Amino acid sequence: MLYLPGIRRTTLAAAVLVIVLDVLLVVMAVTTYVGGTATSTVSDTTSTTRTVGGVVTTTPPLASTRSGAQTTKGTQSPPPRDKYLPLRVAVPPSAVQQAVDESMAQGSRAGVALLEKALVVTPATSAHFPAVDAADSSSASLFAMAFTQELLDLDFRATTRTQLLAWAQFNDAPYSLGDVRASLGARVLVTSLTSGSSPVPSTVEWSHLARSRVNWRVSGLVVSVNPTWTQALSAGWVPTDSLMGIYDVSGLLTIISPGHSVVTKSVAFALTLGGAGLHPGYGAVALDDWTVN
Repeated sequence: MLYLPGIRRTTLAAAVLVIVLDVLLVVMAVTTYVGGTATSTVSDTTSTTRTVGGVVTTTPPLASTRSGAQTTKGTQSPPPRDKYLPLRVAVPPSAVQQAVDESMAQGSRAGVALLEKALVVTPATSAHFPAVDAADSSSASLFAMAFTQELLDLDFRATTRTQLLAWAQFNDAPYSLGDVRASLGARVLVTSLTSGSSPVPSTVEWSHLARSRVNWRVSGLVVSVNPTWTQALSAGWVPTDSLMGIYDVSGLLTIISPGHSVVTKSVAFALTLGGAGLHPGYGAVALDDWTVN
């Protein structure tokens, strides 16, 4: 059997992360009465500058990103937590901000119990799963591609699931929305990769793929800003993590196994990014809506 995970929303996202998308309904309802003054511009060919509530961020053009982002080989130990902390901004109060924040706080509480029971993983890189290059970590689109490349380019015989999850934890961006305390916010990424549907096979499935000498290769990656996220920002809501954003990622996953024909599938998912918890630049908050066609 050539394993490909199923198609459905992860348990964690249904309880916690999907509230980010759903709050647009609240934003639209509020701005109907109070109005939204922020602006948001997204372009595939020019740098993107977003000004919301006095916070300005710039994202390099998506069209200029590399489809096969390369990473720097080697092992990198995470710095102590007291040596680096991701940037957080003070958001000016507004009716829109209050409405959305309260909605997310209510929605996120349902996921706290899941996070309290979640697997705690020690962050680490390795020869097979090296740290993302610093230049790629400075750009949302480049980081999304580099992260996806390393997550899905897998030789199951030469690597272990433990190594992959440790690498993912090294690239974690702490969840900063809703009513989730910091100690649990750092568990969201790995939980999203190990709960429900995700591209990461279970321990049993990984062993089967290793015995079958299966390799995965990802190509043709396309990254774009999730339109619902853009609309929420345009309505005037501002995340406290200035690097946070939801990106739609799609591409082709080729499955290679001796004795079987090469199979290529279309894959897509939503990748939430934010300020990395262990190093400067971008990290991954969660992976959601994993879809295989």
